[in-house]
Amino acid sequence: MGYKNPFARDARRFRLSRDTWRARAADKQKEIRALRVKIRDLTNSRDRWKDDVQLLKAQIEQLQAKVDSLQAELRLGGVKARQHPKH
Repeated sequence: MGYKNPFARDARRFRLSRDTWRARAADKQKEIRALRVKIRDLTNSRDRWKDDVQLLKAQIEQLQAKVDSLQAELRLGGVKARQHPKH
């Protein structure tokens, strides 16, 4: 059982089908490229935030050590520290 339509009509229908498929495929490729760029940008952003957090954690640890040191110093010489007026 073959096609009953004239060849030109079938050719046009197949050509339109192919063109529609190609357009959809091109759209999907554009979307894929855009999503890859978005993933790259988000990954870079996340990595920068992680670096910032690590830096801030290190600063917090340094400041906490300084606070602990100053508190220990006050406990040991608290009486002397209160006797000296601030200028």
